[in-house]
Amino acid sequence: MFKTNLMKFGFLVSCCSFAVLLAGCSGDAKVEVVPVSGVLMLRGKPLPNAEIKLVPMAEGLDGNFVASGVSDAKGEFTLRLPGKEESGCCACDCKVLVVEGPIPGDRGEDEASIMKAAKFLKSLKNRPIPEAYERLRSTPLTLTIVADNPKIEVILD
Repeated sequence: MFKTNLMKFGFLVSCCSFAVLLAGCSGDAKVEVVPVSGVLMLRGKPLPNAEIKLVPMAEGLDGNFVASGVSDAKGEFTLRLPGKEESGCCACDCKVLVVEGPIPGDRGEDEASIMKAAKFLKSLKNRPIPEAYERLRSTPLTLTIVADNPKIEVILD
């Protein structure tokens, strides 16, 4: 139980740090948004049910320009901007974050819900996701998104 609370606290701190980092941006910048999909790999194998976020490093872009997607069983994903249904990502240099994807079903804190979530997480292949990819400050991965390359391959070591 302590480990679960510690993990939740760590995630909360990461989210708050990310929000503070983006709070200073105005969101008024003009940037091309292009459709982007791809495959997410870890140690040469597809990484299923992982959330990938591309954080644009162009000046003036805020959290409304952070594209994200969740990989399927084959590691395939499509990036979308917040509040948009069509595929899209800013065409610029981006830092790449990768975290565990959403856990399906009830997200309660009772013992049955916790056990179900733990069983789901244990069933995921190609784990664990290296912690370095969870934080903007420590991620070693950057990508340059360009309009003429809508398919990308994201490879984690």
